This record gives sequence, structure tokens and C-alpha cells, in this order.
Amino acid sequence: MARSKQNKKIIKDSTVATADEQMSNSSPSPSIPIEAERQLFADPQRTTNFRFILLAFSVGYFFQKSFRQFILPYGPAARISRGDRTEYSSIDWTNDSLKTKHGRTKRIYERLENGEEPLMKGAETVVFGKDGTMYVLTEEANLLSLTDFEDDEDGVTITAKADVVKDLGAGRPLGAKFTMDGKTLYIADTLLGLTRVQNVKDPTSKVEIVASGVMDGGRMSKFLYTDDVCVGPKTGKIYFSDASTVVPDRIKTDSWDTLYASKIDLARGVGTGRILEYDPSTDQVSVLATGFRFANGIAVSKDESYVFFVETFGIRLWKYHLKGEKKGELEVVADSKDMTGYLDGADCDWNKPEKCYAVMPSAIVPMHKLWNMLPEALDVLFRTFLMSLPRTLAPSVKSYGAILEVDSVTKEVRYIQDPSGEDISMITGVTVHRNKLYLGSLKNAYIGVYTLD
Repeated sequence: MARSKQNKKIIKDSTVATADEQMSNSSPSPSIPIEAERQLFADPQRTTNFRFILLAFSVGYFFQKSFRQFILPYGPAARISRGDRTEYSSIDWTNDSLKTKHGRTKRIYERLENGEEPLMKGAETVVFGKDGTMYVLTEEANLLSLTDFEDDEDGVTITAKADVVKDLGAGRPLGAKFTMDGKTLYIADTLLGLTRVQNVKDPTSKVEIVASGVMDGGRMSKFLYTDDVCVGPKTGKIYFSDASTVVPDRIKTDSWDTLYASKIDLARGVGTGRILEYDPSTDQVSVLATGFRFANGIAVSKDESYVFFVETFGIRLWKYHLKGEKKGELEVVADSKDMTGYLDGADCDWNKPEKCYAVMPSAIVPMHKLWNMLPEALDVLFRTFLMSLPRTLAPSVKSYGAILEVDSVTKEVRYIQDPSGEDISMITGVTVHRNKLYLGSLKNAYIGVYTLD
């Protein structure tokens, strides 16, 4: 707990920003000692040679810097001391409670007819309207409704009819939550920031950009990787995460590589993630806490006394207290030593106020285990090398699927997992609804469904 307070920064007074921050860095030019310069210029031939060498050096220096910026746009990896390196635990291969053979796990697929093109691509988050309608947000920035569910004979597969309800714009929506009255859907859009749609079933309703930046530390700071969002049931305030300053690349006209951006952030080792609050009554955004290594899934308790959120590459679960004696304080709920993989989406069960959930899309990758064993200098060089690799050579996720059931009071953690990832893997989002967990994914063509006890 002492380390968490030291490493994380809590900010109480911040205001909304409406402009992007532009920053530039300059490097000093190389210089030559005066006496050496006099000797070189004493001979015209030597002067010519020196000028040629100086010109060649300057050109080389310039292009070296440009090349370095090209292959390492976010700079080299940061030094991480041994005391700050993430620990992790081993996978219990005897626990396969998430596998379909136990009868609790099913998969919802889009039902395609007459050669239809699939719509349900990269559906990380599932949300439910006040009338019970199930929606998903896709990588093509569509809000889909899933209806007409049919069970397959295999007892595992469910098919559903998918329809586009709303085009959410040019960004990449990840997290979403309806307000308590069901009238407004707030969306964490990786590229656009915090957005919203009022009355999603109205074909004339528009997507509004609520906030794309915030005053952070006295500077205007743009949201570069808005990740997840939740809605306070008491105050109506919106809590959301800004994961990183690594911006996802566009890989197709309507597709952004959020996964590769997260891999760069993992290797970089810099904590730039933030937890933020938006107050609709004042139209103000504030930073609650910052300094996280990829701030990801976020949820709020039923009494709105705290937000529960994930630090993906710090591999920790956190609480930020919104009221009471600990108001404004951070608290670690589960540390990396309890974790078998990287954390992603999160949600809390309002019918069981102490229960919250987080999901794991991947076990710890071998490269991470390797650099954890290296001396600090080699560790930095190795992670910098990984950052310079093209996306096709970047380390792959390790097949695994897990849900963590966490008691936010006692801090007990229970694993529900498919250790091999054969039946369900790459789970990046979780939504609690009517005693079931709906499991979204950036990559899967289905939505997982797990029935709770």
C-alpha cells in the first residue's frame, strides 16, 4: 500500500479542456573545442576535409534522429527497478471451471443468412438497455442490437439476429454504459474520447463528443486512449479511464489496432494511465488519479462509494474511494503476485454489492517473464528492441481465458478459468446482468456467457 501511494498521483482540482496539447522536444547541436577548431582551420585542405566530415556528421545525426523517431515514436523503454517489477503467480491447470463441459459457459454467435457479411466484429463490451435489449459495440464503430436468440442442439451455442442500431462515428468504441433512466448511452471511444448518444433507437439522434481532453497538471492534455466508462447510480457522474499516451494505429479504413498499441505500452513501462470523472450537471471533467500502467476496465459500486478499476500492465486491481473517511484515496484490492495474466475489463454486481469482476485475455507472455529476469540495463535494451519491431513480429498473446471474482471488502480472489483457452479465450470485457457474466472480446466472433452460482 505504501508503494501504491508513492507511485500514484491523486489530483483533486482539474477542469475540462477543449484544445489539444502540442509539445516539442529539441536536442542540442554537437560542438567542437575551440583549440581543436583552430588547428583544423589552419590548413585549407584540412578545412575542406573538416567541413565535409562535419556535414556528413550533421546529416547522419539528423537522419539518425529521424530514423529513431520513426522506429521508436514513443521513445525508448523506461528503466524499471527490480523492486517495481511486476510479480505474477502460476496457472492452476487443475482449475478449468470456465470450460463448457461444466455446463455454465455458452457462446452467442451472430446468425448469418443468405451469405450475409458478419456485423459482430471485435465486440468488447455488452450493454443492456432499460427494456432488456442487448447491445454490443463493434470495431467498425457500430452499435448492434442482438435479438431472437436460439439455442443450438450442442447445448453450448446460441445464435442471435444482429442489427445495426447506430453508426457511432469515425472512432473505435470500447466501453459503454447506459444512464440509470436508460435514455443516454455513454461511450469510451479510444480515439474520440468520452462520447454519448441520447435515445439510441431514435434514427435522428446524434453522437456527441462530451470531452476529448482535460487540464492535467496545469497543461491541456488530450485523451489518447479512452478505454472504459461507468455511470454513478447516485450522482449520475460518469467515471472513465484513459489508458495510455500510446495512440492506436489505423490498419484499415474502419479498423484501429488497439491491441498493438497496448503491447507497445507494456514494453515501454511508463505509467501514463488516468482515472477521470465527468459531471453532466456542470459539464466539467476532472482527473481523479494518474500514473497507472494502462488504466483499463472500470466499474462503480452500487452505493457509489468507490470505483473499481484495472491496471493492466501493473497487473493490479484498485479502488478509488469517492466518499467516507478514505475519500480521495487509492487502495489496492489485488496485487500482481495474485495474478496469472494481464487484466482487462471490469464490472461490479449491484445485487451482491461486495462482488466485482475482472477478466484476463492472456496469460503472462514468455517475453515478459524473460525481461523480468534480466539486469536493469539489459531489460531496458530488450524492451526497447521489442518496441522497435513491426506489428507482425510483436509478441503474441498467450491463449488463456479467465474471470476473477473479487470480494472488494475481504479482497479474496476466486478464479474461473479455461487455462488452455480452448473453449473461451481473449476475454477483454465483462458485463454483469441477471446473474450472468457476458464476456466480450476484441478478437472473438462470439460473446461468452457464464452463469454465476
